[in-house]
Amino acid sequence: MKADARQYEEDARRLRQYATFDNFSDADLLRLARAAHRTSTSAPLPLIHEQTPSDSCYILLSGEVGVYMGRDRVAVLGPGEVIGESALHRGKLRSATVTTIGPAEVLRIERADLATMLDEIPALREIIDASVARHVPVELPPKPKPPRTRLDTSVRTELVERFEQTANSAGVDVVTALEDALTQWIERNSTA
Repeated sequence: MKADARQYEEDARRLRQYATFDNFSDADLLRLARAAHRTSTSAPLPLIHEQTPSDSCYILLSGEVGVYMGRDRVAVLGPGEVIGESALHRGKLRSATVTTIGPAEVLRIERADLATMLDEIPALREIIDASVARHVPVELPPKPKPPRTRLDTSVRTELVERFEQTANSAGVDVVTALEDALTQWIERNSTA
């Protein structure tokens, strides 16, 4: 038996361990394993990048992946999960970044192979449809604004010095004087 054939059989056997693949026949699992490209990593490896076109999906054989929207980790997924199928199925840009957390093994399935297998393996269509329904993109609430912000602007030195001197002579710290000046300016010029 060729080394590739043994690896495909091993991958199919490993897929059988996960509830996600309960409805697959052994032949379906072998077909899936043959269509996939296997990758192993011992360190974090980005699989999917947010806001990029979708060209493949993944099945996590071992390890964990972190799912990130921006810098926020929104989920951790484990073995047996199908990853990245949502955007691929919908033809949209990726809504999240997915990176392995430490050692992991994944099966990568290219878009064309997935399209063919969706027609040939009804159980695969079922898990993809169910997964797509679960992974509807969610809008995260906006991050709270910090109570203070730094103005990134340039002001004439003479004006700043006069402002600081006036605040000091009035016995007010510069921050309080600046907040008061900004508040008064807004009130004078606000149309609402």
